[in-house]
Amino acid sequence: MSFSARSFAFFAMYTLASVAACGGESSSGAGGAGGSGDDAAGPGPGSTSAGPGATSGGATSGGGATSGNGSATTSNGSGGATSGSATSSGSGDVTTTATSTGAGDTTTSTAATGGTDPGGCSIFCSDFEGGSLPSEVQFFPEYLRPRMSEFVTLDSTGHSGSRSVKVSGTDFSQMLGVAVPSNFWGRIYLKSATDIQMGHNTYVAAAEGNGDPNNGEQIRIGEHQCQLELNRRSDDKEMLSNGGMYMCSGGVKLVANTWYCLEFHYDGPGRSVSVFVDGTEVNAMHVTDWGPYDYKLFKFGFEKYHGGAKTMWYDDLALHSERVGCGK
Repeated sequence: MSFSARSFAFFAMYTLASVAACGGESSSGAGGAGGSGDDAAGPGPGSTSAGPGATSGGATSGGGATSGNGSATTSNGSGGATSGSATSSGSGDVTTTATSTGAGDTTTSTAATGGTDPGGCSIFCSDFEGGSLPSEVQFFPEYLRPRMSEFVTLDSTGHSGSRSVKVSGTDFSQMLGVAVPSNFWGRIYLKSATDIQMGHNTYVAAAEGNGDPNNGEQIRIGEHQCQLELNRRSDDKEMLSNGGMYMCSGGVKLVANTWYCLEFHYDGPGRSVSVFVDGTEVNAMHVTDWGPYDYKLFKFGFEKYHGGAKTMWYDDLALHSERVGCGK
């Protein structure tokens, strides 16, 4: 599976350890709701005991989204905060206004119209090159924010630049959230310190609720049975990337210390979710009958159900009204 190399930056340290449920699974930590579900009972029917350390395989890398006639570019400054605007012309015009929130950090949050924009972020984007977390990015659940620095830091490992967000997944839930509309596209680069695991965990999600992992519907992209998967919190329904075989065979494998471009389209009113890795759609994870939902947040980080601890890095986040693609 191919990958790109690029990075943004770290941001301020806070803290979190939370409790939530994978479907109805029980979890540890203050304030968590207990219960039962597929994860609490272990792997699904027909599962094997193949351990972590899966090798690269699964979906092949494709060309990704192509850019439309209009494109917007934003330059990162190495000094203090600056502001400016970039306008593209042609059919599918896109206008964005970029403001930097720290030394070199670029955060954009404005409107855009028109076709496919490889650098578009009509909702939000950041390369995390500044010295602190953009104000739009918040740690959830809110009541555990005082502990955020135990789990989330700015790291000198970057995808396109010199910094990224490092999430030390040592407790139940360490997630960051950005406000989104109910229908949105996104792109984020992610890397893990370990190969994809057999246990069930979440990397990113679209959530209806207030950010608490136990509140509202959440449609989650993560790992299970040594492959990428899509999971619904309320009933623990799952779409494995190998087509549904509960074994560590096939599917999309994410190997350690490798940057991957993860794209997603969450259409809450339209009941659909699409997932892409390095530009290629993962067809087995495409759904058209989950919903309708009224998403409020996009979340990223690490949420552990019955898998092992995991250290993740995230960079080059872009949330947009159209497909962004794997270019910056």
